[in-house]
Amino acid sequence: MEAADPRNSVPPGRLAPFFGFVAAVLALAVLISAGPVAGLRDRLPDLPAAFWTMAVLAVVCDARPFVPPGRRESSAVFPSTCFTFAILLGWGLGPAVAVQAVAVVVSGWRMGHAVWRTGFNAAQYACALGAAYGVTRLGPGAIFDGGRLHWTDVAAVGGATAAWFAVNYGLVSSAIRLRFGDRWWPSVRLGLAYELLSTGSLLLLAPVLVAAARASAALIPLVLVPLFAVYRMARLSTEQEQLAALDPLTGLPNRKALLAEVAEQVHLHAERAARGAPDAHLALLLIDLDRFKHVNDALGHAVGDRLLVEVSARLTDVVRDGDLVARLGGDEFAIVVPGLTGTDEARALADRVVVALAEPVSLDGLPLDVGGSIGIAVFPEHGEDFATLMRHADVAMYDAKHRNDTVAVYAAESDHNSAERLSLLADLRRVLESGPAVPDPVGARGGDGAALPAGAALPTAVGGRTNGEPRGGGPGRWRFRRRRERPEVRHDDKLINEIVTRADPIRRRAARSAVAEAAVQGPPADAPPAGRASAAPSGPESAAPSGPESAAPTEAAAPVRVRAVPGRDEDPADDPGEITMYYQPQIAIATGEVVGVEALLRWRHPRRGMVDPGELIQVAEQSAVMRLLTRRVVDDVVEQLAKWSAAGITLRAALNVSVRDLHTGEIADQIADRLARYGVRPDRLQVEITEGALMADPRRVLASISQLHRIGVGIALDDFGTGYSSLQHLRRLPLSEVKVDRSFVLGMADDPDDAAIVRSMIELAGALGLRVVAEGVEDERTWRLLHAAGCDVAQGWFHARPMPAEELAAWLARYRPVRPAVTADAEVPRRPTR
Repeated sequence: MEAADPRNSVPPGRLAPFFGFVAAVLALAVLISAGPVAGLRDRLPDLPAAFWTMAVLAVVCDARPFVPPGRRESSAVFPSTCFTFAILLGWGLGPAVAVQAVAVVVSGWRMGHAVWRTGFNAAQYACALGAAYGVTRLGPGAIFDGGRLHWTDVAAVGGATAAWFAVNYGLVSSAIRLRFGDRWWPSVRLGLAYELLSTGSLLLLAPVLVAAARASAALIPLVLVPLFAVYRMARLSTEQEQLAALDPLTGLPNRKALLAEVAEQVHLHAERAARGAPDAHLALLLIDLDRFKHVNDALGHAVGDRLLVEVSARLTDVVRDGDLVARLGGDEFAIVVPGLTGTDEARALADRVVVALAEPVSLDGLPLDVGGSIGIAVFPEHGEDFATLMRHADVAMYDAKHRNDTVAVYAAESDHNSAERLSLLADLRRVLESGPAVPDPVGARGGDGAALPAGAALPTAVGGRTNGEPRGGGPGRWRFRRRRERPEVRHDDKLINEIVTRADPIRRRAARSAVAEAAVQGPPADAPPAGRASAAPSGPESAAPSGPESAAPTEAAAPVRVRAVPGRDEDPADDPGEITMYYQPQIAIATGEVVGVEALLRWRHPRRGMVDPGELIQVAEQSAVMRLLTRRVVDDVVEQLAKWSAAGITLRAALNVSVRDLHTGEIADQIADRLARYGVRPDRLQVEITEGALMADPRRVLASISQLHRIGVGIALDDFGTGYSSLQHLRRLPLSEVKVDRSFVLGMADDPDDAAIVRSMIELAGALGLRVVAEGVEDERTWRLLHAAGCDVAQGWFHARPMPAEELAAWLARYRPVRPAVTADAEVPRRPTR
């Protein structure tokens, strides 16, 4: 019997203090009640029928206590409390302790309590009755010995009730603390309200019983009627709660029941862990059916409901006795598996679930394939409460989906929504909303430091002409000119100007730059322009092709970044860092000329240093911050193109856009607006997309790409060869360029397979009239092999690493074009004939 109740045992490390406390309570109870109970023998013949009636009812009612569902047996309600407290008020301490002890023994036997537990329960009740009796003796005398009740009697009854409850609950709470240590307070605090309502109601019923006994003993059994009514109402309420905890379609427990079960099991398994038991692990399995939406869409929701019922039956059949299967909603199920020795047992159950779901379900003669992704979280390794276990199981389930696997156990590295990443996302939002960190107090500045007067219009070099010169082309192609030349209208009302400035990113950034300029002390008149420095780094920043016509740079000017001076109320620890754009040159292989650059995002975080670009994009793409990030990148790149044009530098800049940008459809309008504002020719800008972005939603992505193509912006297919259906994309999309992924280029000098793949890509793109850019060119041999294969453009560390715009201008001034010569080492390696 004891083995069925885990609360009969005590953790090994707490045996001495706990049983010492039990012995002390037993000794105190004997000291309090020994005298009154010993004198009870002489009083038995004089006790009235009312006493015997209450005594019999107390023992009989405790033979079947009320245990609320979802609670442990320690929360059971014992009706004997009201009868023994009434006996205390009417006939003293000795009879009350004796009847209570008999009732405790009967209830302990019925509920399978250990001997020490039954003894402690009897002792705690004896101490509580003794405290209540002491309070009653503080009054004017016997309370119910005849005559009229006074307010002092009512106060004595109230004080006795409070004393009984305080002593009883205090002893129980102390015992729980000694048994379970730091985990005692949550259970005690959560159970206080319930105990006040249940036990307090029984105690307050005792004076009514005594008053009825003074009139006639026959009235005492009538109290069973309200007790039974309360009992039935509690049962009906419990049944309603149970119905509310069931899924109406499958009859399985729902999320509410799952929460209660996990909370209960976590407490029990924490006790097992404290005892050092091997089966102290609890697993939560989260199951999401695959392709269930297809069933609903194709066959209707009625068939989908029948499928869910069949799945619930299979899950119920495969689990063990004692495991809980719940339906969370839709096509999500959960299984609670208690009493495990480790994660391997949970995974073994998950494998059995996979096998059970693998067999097709036949509905109306149509076999339906059912599969699922299962995530596993285990207590206590992956969490010690329901919310944490549920979130980690959900993370593991989606990890299984992304890896095209069926089962995954939670791993911290798979949790992309950790607190650290959420903090990083918040910092990213702040740095994007705060505007650029580098103000330009003298107006537009070219990459080589040449400045234009503040407020002057940016000239756009188009085939050697400036904005004031006539240009060829139809009116539709250069329709941005009228918008660009429209004068800026400023309202006399400062409030309206402030609203317009905050709504327009360009004006907002200009306003912040003006504030920063006022906060930073300007350089002397004979000092070099802001943003430049005479110091140079100790090592080279890039490598140029070897040969007689090349001049490898040995130093590069280090940029000095001017940051706005923080206000007095700003906390430096709240600095979100600085976002800048780096540019990597793209070299025409045949001529050695620099034909373009790729814009690359960099974020220097104040605590983490340079944030990995892949992590930055992964964090931003999952939220609306991606929109702010894209807006910042487009603004910075187009503005930089305008500065380069003003300085006489003609380059094409490529920037990457995400799937989220292409889905919204705003990217084309945003780019068109920025090109018009800065007066940049559309063919100076190129947008790079990946094949994965195309597959996410081809219709909307194609619409955005077509709009960009109509504007005149070039479209490049990035990471070519690593995505899906590449040939179909090359045929249908308005592309101007394909970029061979660096994973193929890096190994082509040594791997015949990589060389063959690169050569085939170049030939295919050339046949379709597309320019080919090879990424990851890091040595001279690869550069020469690409030239021999007919590749158009090279990009990689062999020529230059990514660098800020200021360093790029200096690098361009030093760079000398070089053409690759055809040598013996330029022969593309080929696989031996099989």
